[in-house]
Amino acid sequence: MSSRSRWSGTLRALVALLAAAMFAAAGCSGEPDPAPGPMAASPSSAPTTSAPVDKPGGTLRLLTGQMPSGDPGWADEPGERAFARLVTRQLYSYPSDTDVTGSTIPRPDLAVGAPVVSEDRLAYTVRLRSAARWNTPSQRRITATDVARGFKRLCSPPTPSPMRGYYAATIRGFAEFCTQLASAPVADAPALIESGSIPGVEVVGDDTIVFHLLKASNDFVDLLALPASSPVPLEALAYPADSPEYLDNLISAGPYRFVPAPDGSYLLSRNPSWSGSSDGIRRALPDHITVTDGLTPETIAARIQAGEGDMALDGEVPAGVLSDLAGDGDDRLAVSSTGPVTALVVGLNGPSAAALREQQVRAALAYCVDRAAVVDALGGPTLAGETSQLLQPPMTGYEEYDPYAAGEGTGDPERCGEGLANNPGGKVTALSLLTTDSATDAAVAQALRTAFARAGIRLDVRIRNAEQYQQAVSNPQAQFWDLALTTIDPDWFGDAGRTVYQPLLDETWVGTRPADGGYRLEDLQTRLEGALTTLGKVEAAADWSALEHTVVSDAAVVPLAVRYSARLHSATVVTFTIVPSLGTADPTAVALAP
Repeated sequence: MSSRSRWSGTLRALVALLAAAMFAAAGCSGEPDPAPGPMAASPSSAPTTSAPVDKPGGTLRLLTGQMPSGDPGWADEPGERAFARLVTRQLYSYPSDTDVTGSTIPRPDLAVGAPVVSEDRLAYTVRLRSAARWNTPSQRRITATDVARGFKRLCSPPTPSPMRGYYAATIRGFAEFCTQLASAPVADAPALIESGSIPGVEVVGDDTIVFHLLKASNDFVDLLALPASSPVPLEALAYPADSPEYLDNLISAGPYRFVPAPDGSYLLSRNPSWSGSSDGIRRALPDHITVTDGLTPETIAARIQAGEGDMALDGEVPAGVLSDLAGDGDDRLAVSSTGPVTALVVGLNGPSAAALREQQVRAALAYCVDRAAVVDALGGPTLAGETSQLLQPPMTGYEEYDPYAAGEGTGDPERCGEGLANNPGGKVTALSLLTTDSATDAAVAQALRTAFARAGIRLDVRIRNAEQYQQAVSNPQAQFWDLALTTIDPDWFGDAGRTVYQPLLDETWVGTRPADGGYRLEDLQTRLEGALTTLGKVEAAADWSALEHTVVSDAAVVPLAVRYSARLHSATVVTFTIVPSLGTADPTAVALAP
């Protein structure tokens, strides 16, 4: 029997629990939201803004290759996060703001204000708005128990959330709860989630939740702003996580809900259980939203250009279309100043390990690359920018730093050749480069082959599909490659050193990660934790900057370029602002022409 079939039997076991929960919720009073506590955590006090000028109304037409499941705990791609904006809420969220810096600061969402932080910075107390409701017949209140359930459910077997690493590294008892759940039969998971508890997630009545941390964390509010931190209703336990069944039975907490569509497609309309006065994040401008799935990127782009759709959930625009739009300065193309970083990770256990373990040899690699050519391969300077760093300008600790600057981004073939020829590990004349089979990787790999060839170095490209690639880069003890082309895609910006460096450097990291070259320094983990726990913005910036200087100077990772998030929208759209943490525009804030 499949795990999905076994899970379906859970619904009967939950009926009694659900009835009791709904009965209790129906008796909840409509008391006003409690006054915010002291603004003890800096990242969450929202500024006063002018009234929006965009007019609500119209139907926003979304196009996608695959309909997201709507499960926020598994929302790790732009399309999934954008869809989550329609139907979920978090304690804190990132606003849609034309000022990039403003859009990287988490604001209160379900929370009435900033968390109250204990003196030792190990406990965060958050109070919830009483007006927030689920889209259930009784418009049941969203409570602290729902928030706690959302965290527990991230550990759901057989495939737990890809975002769980952040919480396992931060919240007391989270990793242990996941381990316990992983060892239980899949069919028992819903009951264990509902009856069990994470020691670091304490429910104090309906309106208060307290998080107990393993160590102080200066970015914990950012973690609470991830879609994975969304509350989850009890009914969701009746369906497998991140599944079609979850989508078919989705209970909304956001401004939109599913309604029947005559043609069998997906149609969302305004959620009567949602109140704009209790949500300072989602503007809910469109009256209706349609989602058409099963489309190729080429078809999506063609339909949007023809006015038969308004924006893509998947986000990726075919390279040829992207170049044409950028070259023409088409105002239907929105390009942000942030995005994933394309980089080379150096393998320290591969075929050329004897040479690449020497710092001076790795430093020579930084002179081999032609970042200007990589930018051209990524679509040109409108769509990408050269970088010698992993942190980006909106991030705490960013400062311009390039210890191996040469040729205005084109590199230095002579220093490259000398460094690889004269080293204790022996002369290097060829290196193997691991890439995925994507068209983007193919273009970048060709630019790198040309650049290395200038110094007489042959790059042998090893191409793998996405699954094979991930397997190959995850075990540094089984490397058959010298260099791996990787993407470092931050999950948030602002206080974001963790999302850049922890998956890359932390040996204990749980979840997906960039390529692991086997780079280990004795004090690196200690310095990473120090940057995460430092109190004070200036001090944290100094710590993250120093950590980046070490990694970049050691040339364990060679950053190449930032791929700016580029998204296509129709001429009907009059307001389209990319939110860095979403990687696309917030569909609730897209304004349409009358």
